[in-house]
Amino acid sequence: MKMTTPFKAADEFEKELKEFSKKHRITLAEHSKRISDYFEMSCYSLVIRYYIKKGYMLEVKNLIGGKFKFKCSPLGFIENFSYFKASKIGPDKNVESVYIFHNATAQSAHDKDVFTTPDVVVSKSDKPSISTSYYMSSKMKMTYISNDNLVSFCEVKNYKPFPELMVSFTGTVNELKPICLCNDWDGDVLDHIAPSLMMSGTFGKQTKKIKDSLEGRYFINFFDNLFENESVKQFFSKAQINKLATLGKKSEKDETSILAKSLPIGLKKILDEI
Repeated sequence: MKMTTPFKAADEFEKELKEFSKKHRITLAEHSKRISDYFEMSCYSLVIRYYIKKGYMLEVKNLIGGKFKFKCSPLGFIENFSYFKASKIGPDKNVESVYIFHNATAQSAHDKDVFTTPDVVVSKSDKPSISTSYYMSSKMKMTYISNDNLVSFCEVKNYKPFPELMVSFTGTVNELKPICLCNDWDGDVLDHIAPSLMMSGTFGKQTKKIKDSLEGRYFINFFDNLFENESVKQFFSKAQINKLATLGKKSEKDETSILAKSLPIGLKKILDEI
């Protein structure tokens, strides 16, 4: 299987990203929505990097016209967009595969008729379920990842961390993956990334306290400063990757601040090294 990244799947798209990275400092106010989309794509690629560092083989699936097509909106059918398959031989010698989607609607763990759309979804299956009754006044169908197939998910916010954002994320975890809010987990410690909130801004003193408290209680991750900082490489380096929370293992705290060691770099460099 060929290892690849979404940013190298299409030359034209890669060129557009590089051109954008040179100008993003002066176009931030004019194109905030566009920048948020690019940040989302970058974080999607970081999840791909996570699985590569965990020893999975990555295979791009469902290219559209030979190009990787991101799903930059909750709207649209999952099957009409590109995604990645991640495969690894497990302890039982069988091949385990999961599928990494962008903006895939996911079903609640509590109510089969409640849905939300995380920015990144990891699923056991690449065959979405179909609902023809969700849009009650229309015959339009909706495709979604059933909760039985939901492995994990990540939310991406092009914001500076603030208390309400971080605390409300636990509500999404409760809705989609409530087992991650258990203080103790008797299940296996799996390599899959725990539900994560990925933010562009940097933690302050108060939000760092919230991060440490919530990560100490639950199987979740909070990432900050992911827009243009060396912390991207630190968080997803070989040295740090095993310290992140997974399904069944809480995050391990570092005595040395990642941000204290980091130096700003451009988005272009981040994308080139993914």
